[in-house]
Amino acid sequence: MTSLYKIYHGNLAFSAVEEESIPEVIDKCYFPLLTFIEKSKTPTGLELSAYSLEKIALYRPLWIEKFKALHAQNLIELIGSGYMQIIGPLVPYEVNIANQKIGREVYQQILGITPSLAYVNEQVFSKSMVDIYYEAGYVGIVMEWNNAFTKHKEWQKSYAFTPVIASGLKQKLPLLWTDSIIFQKFQRVIHSENIAEDYLAQITYYITKGYQALPIYTSDLEVFNYRPGRFETEALIAHNEWQIILETIEKLKLIGDFVLPSQVLIDHLRADINLTLTSNCTPVIVKKQQKYSLSRWAACGRGATYINHLCYNYFRTIKSSTNTNDWKKLLQYWGSDYRTHITLKKWADALDFLRPLKTNEELKKSLLHVVNDISVTNEKQQLTISKDGLSFTFLTLKGLCLKSIIHHGERQAIGTVMHGDLDFIHHGADYYTGTTVIDYAEGGRITDLCNVSDYKLQETENGITLSAVIPLKTLGKIEKAWHIDFTTQQLCYDANITLSASIKGSIRLGTITLIPQKHKELWYECKNGGCAYERYQLDANTHINHAQASSLLQSSQSGIGATDGVIAFGKNNSRILTINIDQTASYPFVMLQNSIDDNLFLTRLFFSLQELDDTLKEIDNNSFRLKYSINLQQ
Repeated sequence: MTSLYKIYHGNLAFSAVEEESIPEVIDKCYFPLLTFIEKSKTPTGLELSAYSLEKIALYRPLWIEKFKALHAQNLIELIGSGYMQIIGPLVPYEVNIANQKIGREVYQQILGITPSLAYVNEQVFSKSMVDIYYEAGYVGIVMEWNNAFTKHKEWQKSYAFTPVIASGLKQKLPLLWTDSIIFQKFQRVIHSENIAEDYLAQITYYITKGYQALPIYTSDLEVFNYRPGRFETEALIAHNEWQIILETIEKLKLIGDFVLPSQVLIDHLRADINLTLTSNCTPVIVKKQQKYSLSRWAACGRGATYINHLCYNYFRTIKSSTNTNDWKKLLQYWGSDYRTHITLKKWADALDFLRPLKTNEELKKSLLHVVNDISVTNEKQQLTISKDGLSFTFLTLKGLCLKSIIHHGERQAIGTVMHGDLDFIHHGADYYTGTTVIDYAEGGRITDLCNVSDYKLQETENGITLSAVIPLKTLGKIEKAWHIDFTTQQLCYDANITLSASIKGSIRLGTITLIPQKHKELWYECKNGGCAYERYQLDANTHINHAQASSLLQSSQSGIGATDGVIAFGKNNSRILTINIDQTASYPFVMLQNSIDDNLFLTRLFFSLQELDDTLKEIDNNSFRLKYSINLQQ
């Protein structure tokens, strides 16, 4: 018979659950799970963060003893998560490793168990995650099928029928699938939204298609006999849902055998199938339906980019610390739940802890040693600053956007693509470098592309600074500066937006446009939570539009991690452009566009400090800063 398996996802850091409600959640969800397993003798997996395990040990130590007893009978298997549920592709490598290392230590301390399988946090995956879990000591991972399959038209549907091998950057691990459609069907039956007979017929259909191992349920534990209170559309609790689970599982046992998740790997692993889950267009994949863009944890909630920035600065202060409690605090506040439906109380506690550690670096505008051989010309609404064969041209009519960089007569890789430079009609616009765009329903689109006559030039020790204050209609202002260092051949963009009120929309600063490149050996690379750069080729079939809205309530589609702040583009074995984000100033969400125009690419980078989705809340921080540098010496 087909092997059936379940993995309940336990999370007592749940965004909408206050600390004082944790005992109630344990009583209504965690104890009934053990009772169900004990009564039905159904082998079951439970994924649990070590933070959640600590809370259970604190409030309900009896649960720990019952878990151990069922584990000794091979009826329950602990699936690893880490100390906290963290979006791995959005945090630095050191944070990911600490999360897994501390998590495994806590599992051993409390349960005397070291799990062999890890459930990828929030099912957000990059190739680097394979290497992270391998380094942490796991022998397999659990990840969603649906979105990975959507990104790979060349895959066979049969790849979902058994566990396979997932390829990382340097390592490989066995992969056990979750399935968002299948687990939602189970959830709807238990919530009395679907008819049990129809559900059983659907599962029978899956088995007849060829499934050797079928993930019956692989999602939240806290949605049975309890409602977290995140959505107005949550189903009412009409019956004892654990009784319905028991009845449903007994019927499923007539068509399949329930086994522990690790046993599925032993019995059904297809080691000859090696899959790369990500793609050139989507180097980070996420779970479930379209509303789960990567921006959900990078730039939405009550201020995801803001708390990511605070966490990053705290990380810098404890990077060399051997105090586990320091790291636990960081991991707690970098948890995914602080970036979605987090309660006001939890949010305030996080900010109270993290804010004193914020680095208050101000824009450097002091007049230093004057360099006398810099040439400045202003004509035809263009300001050009030159020295020693290196010149930078800015558009005064368009908010001091960068038009071009010329080095000894050769145009460098970034600047402005003018209207008419490209052939296809859908590219019939101007594409700037250094522009700000704010989109929201009430005000439409607001940019900083206005005439700037009141700008300032200040010579510094090795170059010059061009700056201006640009109004954003009635919404606020942007303080914008370009710092040119002729000695290091570096250009730095530094901008700070101050808004008069919160908006429900996207805020993107400092967009970078590459000069159109031909379809030949072009690539981009960045780190997505790992210690090595992930490189992706751009070819004539690579269409990327991360920043395009997918609906009225979802302002972006995907993005990249850039977790060390570096994004690079290159040809063959050489970089042609390197961007370094100053993550002490902010922790932006980075998105990529790559459009095909005949034999050329239109390639752009967007840096977002806020995106729109169903989690976005009104925030009290209406100041947004972005600072990055561009190295001309590759």
